[in-house]
Amino acid sequence: MPGDEARELLRRIRLERPRIIDIPGMMEFPELVQGFTTRFGGVSSGPYESLNLNFFREDDPSRVMENFRLLSEELGVSLGDMVLSKQVHGCRILRVDDSHRGMGIVRERSYGPVDGLTTDVPGIMLVTYYADCVPLYFYDPSRKAICLSHSGWKGTLADMAGESVKAMQAHYNSRPEDIRVSIGPHIRSCCFEVGDDVAGMFYERYPWSERSARKSREGKWMLDLEDIIRESLLTHGIQKQNIYGCQICTKCESDVFFSHRGSGGRTGTGAALLMMRRTT
Repeated sequence: MPGDEARELLRRIRLERPRIIDIPGMMEFPELVQGFTTRFGGVSSGPYESLNLNFFREDDPSRVMENFRLLSEELGVSLGDMVLSKQVHGCRILRVDDSHRGMGIVRERSYGPVDGLTTDVPGIMLVTYYADCVPLYFYDPSRKAICLSHSGWKGTLADMAGESVKAMQAHYNSRPEDIRVSIGPHIRSCCFEVGDDVAGMFYERYPWSERSARKSREGKWMLDLEDIIRESLLTHGIQKQNIYGCQICTKCESDVFFSHRGSGGRTGTGAALLMMRRTT
């Protein structure tokens, strides 16, 4: 169950129907443009209603492009300054620079599958997309670098969180103790049900992850991906006070956020957004 703060946020979202919500932890830095999209304020219809941001669904591509245009207008960020991931539930992270601007949205990608994007270039907006998986936002205010990563259960098992930290260390000499990490809306343990096979893979790789699961009445395992990700971040040197969690479950709130499991597999996708502002 979400806490009082999350319940109040959800009440306001349903009342005001914003396209984008702020991300705790990231919103504390005025030099960042950040957020996570809701289902509201777009032009798509049917199971993709309304702000679907995935060109690879059965939605009309022109409507998806219009949804991106509406986001661009609201954010004040050109579509030509956005870079979209190409997700396959892996843990490859692409270092983004000026040559990638607009790729995946208004230009063809020059890169293959990537589930994470990182940059130290201001004015480039990183965009990854979701319908239950875990969005991970990273910011190093010391080195002025960001990373945005998609971590479903396969990515979590492959330690996408840790790979993101290592990428920032390798590319920008980031120190883990300087990095802030925010976990965005995702399917939580109340709804993320897996069988013995998936649970067993987690327990084998991360023996401590057994504490992040509980058995349901039906004999399935209810897995807490956020808890596993938090532990991984700690083992990679991220400070506990620099990790910001999320009490919102996308399946429980599938009228507000796109949810693969909440829709029976036919739905659109929302997006995580992260950019460092240009300095004048």
